[in-house]
Amino acid sequence: MRYKIFFFLFFVFLLFYLYISNLNSESVKLYYGGGNFFEMSVADFVVVAFVLGVIFSIIVSFFYDMKNAVINWKTGRKEKKTEEFKEVFEKAKSYDMKGDREKAIETLDRIIRRFPDMEEPPIVLADMYTSMEEYEKALEILSDSERNLGKREAILLKKVKVFRAMKDLQKTEAVLKDILNLNESNMEALAMLRDFYIWKKDWNEAYELEKRIRKFIKTEEENRRFVGIRYERIYEMYHKKLESNEDKVIDELKDIINDDKRFVPAYILLAEIYKRKDKLNEAGRVYGRGYSKTGHIIFLLRMEDLYIDRGTPEVILKIYTRVLDVSPKNHLTSFLYARLCLRLEMIDEAIDTLDALIAEGEDFKGLHRAMAEAYIHRGEMENAVEEFRSAFPIEQSYIPFICTKCQAIKEEWTDFCESCFSWNTINVKKEEFMHTESEELKTLYEREDWTRAGS
Repeated sequence: MRYKIFFFLFFVFLLFYLYISNLNSESVKLYYGGGNFFEMSVADFVVVAFVLGVIFSIIVSFFYDMKNAVINWKTGRKEKKTEEFKEVFEKAKSYDMKGDREKAIETLDRIIRRFPDMEEPPIVLADMYTSMEEYEKALEILSDSERNLGKREAILLKKVKVFRAMKDLQKTEAVLKDILNLNESNMEALAMLRDFYIWKKDWNEAYELEKRIRKFIKTEEENRRFVGIRYERIYEMYHKKLESNEDKVIDELKDIINDDKRFVPAYILLAEIYKRKDKLNEAGRVYGRGYSKTGHIIFLLRMEDLYIDRGTPEVILKIYTRVLDVSPKNHLTSFLYARLCLRLEMIDEAIDTLDALIAEGEDFKGLHRAMAEAYIHRGEMENAVEEFRSAFPIEQSYIPFICTKCQAIKEEWTDFCESCFSWNTINVKKEEFMHTESEELKTLYEREDWTRAGS
């Protein structure tokens, strides 16, 4: 069929040539320089031009086909090489999964020599050496790969992890900076370097990096971390104990509270500054506002100290009474109230409250310890000994705090969890005291006017 089309086109072209030749019998001259020329008929001129065009097209097509043939050959060869690499690489990983680490390392070594342009094998091999704590071998593999491939982010990140395992902080920082010089938007490197500065407590550097991260990642977690780092910068400024810093610190803390009304550490620090300036009413209002916005018991504990120290314990008693009137089933607040009564030597009230908690089914070491101390105040030593037995082994704190993020147990409230590098996560595990928080109590937390109880 193809040949029939060819002959048909040839016949059409021949007829076209005869038709043009018949219509244009005169000749034309084609000058090509120096007065020289070719003379031919118009029909011959058209035919020659057409034939030269066809020849040129054939030559161009030939080189184009040759180029495609070379590309296809290279692509096929590369695909074949990639398939071969994948097969051997998967075999090496399977050896490791089966527990044959020696065979896996031997296979990976062979792959690296055979495929020096692949970055995955040296990374996997470095991981193996790192897990075996053979850090120098891991770094040697990664450095060889870096010489073959140049600086690659994945290889540099692996070097960071090796240096971190070696606790070589200086090189960890240097390599992370190298990665960011290659790619300033590498989120993993930015986060690792930020965490490194948090660990070093270099809050200014951590703050600048967190600002860069927040341009790309806009999540609640990043917002909380940003507030935490910002708070630490202010805290550091405050502890330089320069008088000129105090007003600036107060303004910054108020800004944080306005941005995040549930950020407990800012309230605590602000109240401490007011206490230091002997503005006790202002401190009380800050504690009250913090409790109204968060319901965190640290504010009740700090208000206890504040109002007892200033000789007005009736204020904190009034606050506890208001909370318990609204939510009498709040066992946590009831226990704190019992402890306050014990502290104020209101022994009968303390024992009555603790008895009510026991009757409600509460049973934890801090409860028995508080009851034992109440019995000691009454002189009922036999009952006290029995309660101490129930509290044994006695814990340092009546109510242990816990990090709500990593579940680390804390003896007291802190603004920062060293275990998971997070702020505003230390609280009492309320599930041990109450299964649900009443709507009335939540409403109480959200009201502003109740804080005037401390005025």
